[in-house]
Amino acid sequence: MRLRRPYLSFDPGLLVTALLPLIGLIPTFGDGIIKTADGPLHVQRIYAMSVLLEHGHLWPRWVSWFHLGYGYPVFNFYPPGVFYLGGLLGLIGVSIPLAFNLVAALAWILGSMGTYALAKRFLPVSGALLAAALWAYAPSRLYEVWDQGSLPQMLAAACVPWIFLGLTLAAQNPSRRSLLALALPTAGMILSHQPITLITGLFIAPAALVLPLAASWRDRRTFARRFACVIGGLALGAGLAAIFLIPLALELKYVQAAAEAPDVIPYLRSNFLQPGQLFIQPPPVDLTDLRYKLPTTLGLAGGILCALGLLALVRTRRWGLLAALVAALAFALLMMVELSLPVWQAVPFMAQLRFPERFLRVAAVFLALGSGASLLLFPRRWQMAGLAGGLILVIAAGLPMAYPSRPFVNWPNLSALDEIRMEETEHTWGSTSYDEFNPVWGEKPGWDPAVEPEEYVNNPLRIVVNRLDMIRQWPDLQVEQVDAATVRVTVTGARPVRFRQFYFPGWTALLDGQPVPIYPEPELGQITVDVPEGTHLIALAYTGTTAQAVGALVTLASIGVAIVLMVYSRNHIGEGLRPSLTERLFHEGEGGTPARAFPPRPAALFALAIVAFTLVNSFIITPHTLLFRRQSPPDQPAAMQTPVNVRFGDTFALLGYTLEQTSTAPGGLLPVTLYWRALQPVDKEYRPVVQLVNLSQTAAWAVSEPLFPGGGKTTTYTPDRFASDVHALRLFPDAPPYVGRISVQMVDSGTGDPLRLPDGSDRLLLPPLIRVTGAGAALPPVLNYRFDDAVELACATIQREGDTLTIDLGWRVLQTPAQDVTVFVHGLGANGQPVEQNDSPPLGLDYPASLWQPGQTLLDHHTLLWDDRIQLIAIGLYTPERRLTVTRDSQPVPDNRVLLALDENSCSR
Repeated sequence: MRLRRPYLSFDPGLLVTALLPLIGLIPTFGDGIIKTADGPLHVQRIYAMSVLLEHGHLWPRWVSWFHLGYGYPVFNFYPPGVFYLGGLLGLIGVSIPLAFNLVAALAWILGSMGTYALAKRFLPVSGALLAAALWAYAPSRLYEVWDQGSLPQMLAAACVPWIFLGLTLAAQNPSRRSLLALALPTAGMILSHQPITLITGLFIAPAALVLPLAASWRDRRTFARRFACVIGGLALGAGLAAIFLIPLALELKYVQAAAEAPDVIPYLRSNFLQPGQLFIQPPPVDLTDLRYKLPTTLGLAGGILCALGLLALVRTRRWGLLAALVAALAFALLMMVELSLPVWQAVPFMAQLRFPERFLRVAAVFLALGSGASLLLFPRRWQMAGLAGGLILVIAAGLPMAYPSRPFVNWPNLSALDEIRMEETEHTWGSTSYDEFNPVWGEKPGWDPAVEPEEYVNNPLRIVVNRLDMIRQWPDLQVEQVDAATVRVTVTGARPVRFRQFYFPGWTALLDGQPVPIYPEPELGQITVDVPEGTHLIALAYTGTTAQAVGALVTLASIGVAIVLMVYSRNHIGEGLRPSLTERLFHEGEGGTPARAFPPRPAALFALAIVAFTLVNSFIITPHTLLFRRQSPPDQPAAMQTPVNVRFGDTFALLGYTLEQTSTAPGGLLPVTLYWRALQPVDKEYRPVVQLVNLSQTAAWAVSEPLFPGGGKTTTYTPDRFASDVHALRLFPDAPPYVGRISVQMVDSGTGDPLRLPDGSDRLLLPPLIRVTGAGAALPPVLNYRFDDAVELACATIQREGDTLTIDLGWRVLQTPAQDVTVFVHGLGANGQPVEQNDSPPLGLDYPASLWQPGQTLLDHHTLLWDDRIQLIAIGLYTPERRLTVTRDSQPVPDNRVLLALDENSCSR
């Protein structure tokens, strides 16, 4: 049987899917770029790439003005693909911010089209279009655009559906074109973003084996060909990216990223999603809120549609597609919650990804496929109507995240100086968050101010001699800057000359035209050249390493192979092979295939509807209404549950808080959102300190101390806005099963002094009692005295320490006491009369008995002054009205008290 050739004619559905992101794209084009977390960093990298390309560097690796003028190998270790695209646009005159936006738009459109192309391999074209819409307006996609701003992650995520399309084609219909269909997006992803590449690789690895096996189920002889096509496509993709991969693998040991930071695991744990976050409807953005953080979720609409789609696959008996989607989604969901921590720790480099929510970018593809399958619940004649309703639902669910919620930032005359200034103010050394590509040579990181930074405006590639050498050690050293990387030096004696540029393999130096050795000086790892007495010309150049040259050669060879495959790919997809079992299991009907092209008339209607709504949204809804958004009064946040309105000094007011839960387990999370408002313009930085403390405020069981509140640096706060401030308090693993309260402080970032409340206190205790769940430590059931059948004294330990007796009592709670009680501890003499006594509440003031929970075991500490006359210790419980009745083995105990010998040690057994 000969399959139809699906890609010989244009599919109007591709045009519709290319237009789908238009509604969300238009608001992203403003005056510059959206001021996201990563966007400004990537603008600086695009600018660096454009400058280096302009100066003849065909594949730049080192940026000499990064890291305050010390230089940085950012493009050797961070995939440079998107920056290369942006740099090429910069070369032809496109402004760098516009280049950023154009590449982001390309990624959005490319991913939408890829999801459609993948989905229509298994679903009707109506379902494929709905899948594309799900991907285009997935909350993770809009989060990337308006919050994170990671341009490399955007493009890598857009490659994911194309990679799975390539895998499917290579397994089902192995051919040269299928091999290329897998190789090209694989190379694109590798050259875009390492975390998405690593995450996607966890899905590719099993698929690379399972798909060829399933496709050759009825004819094992075809397995080798199918598997070879898959492996060949992946290998060719890696070869195309070898110019980056080989130096990365061989030279990673030269930078700090090779060593795992000590805080990686705690930081990773703090970023796991809670199960309740995985499928939620993002709330409308509050335009008064200074905090722009959008939710990380798969979305409620996608979750519902995917559930319906999985039911439809069961109904239509598409067991292959059903199994694949369930397995992929289950794995993705698992990896986003803390239960998967052992996997993150076991897979090399996984923990360094730090953000489990990255799995949303891959999960969005499988969720989109499942959602597209929901249209299979409709009869064929109603599927287009179902598609129309589905598109309305998906776009409406995404719109709350698709409106401008952040300001734009622009650089009228972008230069290398902008990167240096950003590093000085934001501490984003070398355009990174963790300074992870800092070379390993040198004892200090090199964070001192740049030398004559204004000179970088017109001469970004300048490399200067370390002027401190001239001042401190060799005042007779004379330096003349000949060009960007060449200096003329005059020395009265032989000595080393240090350049303000980190040493790294690939740097070379010429002394008077002759090669000379270079080495790193020990303090900062700066390039150092030994110079003899006299006047000499020193020229530095980054010429690369053997690993970089080999990587470039492998990439060139792979490009040649790809061209040959493209030119000589005469055998079209599927030619010569009968339909595989995979196609029969995955495709529509009894072994048939879905329609391969979207009908032109419905495609035109959908395209016109998208364009029309884009215009209405851009010119009416966005500027003249608050549809899909809200704008709270600055003193009454709409999302705030409980108002408190407490002033912290004359600077801030805590408007209130939102607390979704009042209990958590040791090691668990307790999220609380605070709402701050500046009472006046703020001229210094403050940071919140939020703790879960015991009732006596003598111990903290969880602490959150971010560098600044949720709205960012407090110097940007104004009285006409509020800032929502989210704290995920993670309880210490040894937190006792008591109750506590949330303590809130606002402290001066410079001095650490807290702002005072009107009553003079330095903190506010929020009213709700927070219960730490758990049973407590196991206690040996030795004594078993019962008090009103509510509490049992399981054990006790008495020790003398100098002039003090310490008495530890182990209580087991049978039922919650009706009211608070007091423990009496009496030291009895030989005549049975009290010699010393010390009555106090059990557990002090930290855990009143009326709050105890059945099943808890509590260790209670008391003391008593020592007296030589003490022979026994009497223990009992009483309320203001009476002493609790004591029994043992259902028999009453005299005087309703427990008598303990001084050598009692049952709690230590």
